[in-house]
Amino acid sequence: MDKDKNKDKGDNDSGSSSAEWSDKLAELVAWFEGNPNLPEKIEPIVMLRFLKCMAFDVKRTKSLVELNYTMRNKHPHLFMDRNMEDEMTAKGLRVSDVLILPGITPQGNKLLFFRLADLDPRTRNSVEETKIFFMMSDARFTMPDVDREVGSENGEAYELDEADIANGDVQIVDIEGYTLRHLAYVSIFVLRIYMKFLQEAYPSRLQAMHVINCPSYLDRLISMMSPFIREEVRNMIKYHTEGLESLYKEVPRDMLPEEYGGKAGSLAELKARGVKSIKDKSAYLSDERYWKVSSQSKSRWSWF
Repeated sequence: MDKDKNKDKGDNDSGSSSAEWSDKLAELVAWFEGNPNLPEKIEPIVMLRFLKCMAFDVKRTKSLVELNYTMRNKHPHLFMDRNMEDEMTAKGLRVSDVLILPGITPQGNKLLFFRLADLDPRTRNSVEETKIFFMMSDARFTMPDVDREVGSENGEAYELDEADIANGDVQIVDIEGYTLRHLAYVSIFVLRIYMKFLQEAYPSRLQAMHVINCPSYLDRLISMMSPFIREEVRNMIKYHTEGLESLYKEVPRDMLPEEYGGKAGSLAELKARGVKSIKDKSAYLSDERYWKVSSQSKSRWSWF
């Protein structure tokens, strides 16, 4: 489905007062929990992300939610078979850096950072890398995007606020060391599912993608990815071929890892923080009540 239809409205205006979106949120949670074509449970903050992603349009939010969980259940090896103790998952965490950087940009966006930690092409595993990204995302989606303590000093529970949720995501992809040999280890099937989910079913709008440390054969990488990327997304991608100065003009430099000239912390520290987040949320991530659809009836998204 087209998540970008209300993109500008969602970026500049919540389109709903606190009372209005609270009522919509309560309606959607009740609809979700009573829908036999959806899992049993959903965290309110997760539903709020869906709602904000669709500019507080209830009808379009329902469509996004249905597509999201239909795709999850059609491809459980990517979205539901999750075990932090699994050897392949542990290896995937070692060889790739998937980082959700602290804070939000002045435009209200979240920065996500990706790079190869192990340059040996034989360590690539499309299934595990995709699984880890969505584990990180699902853990993140249960918490506010702004840096704040959940709960106040006197022990009060965190109160939902749509302003604590980013307007969208900005991805930064470092492809230094990526060679043509790596392409042989990329699963086209997994890549297709990943891109479709990210573009059409993910509860956060992609605002921009920055590709840094580009190799001389960049054109071949682009030609491989192009069939899976919608035109709107292709227009969001910026390739930085001559250092990082051009990147600093696009995202706040201080929000980047120290190794990239920023002040967000070292790559090792940021990675440890991300791994801890999915370990802390492991019970939630593996609880089928939040993910599995038990009903055998077919939704209108079943063909995805």
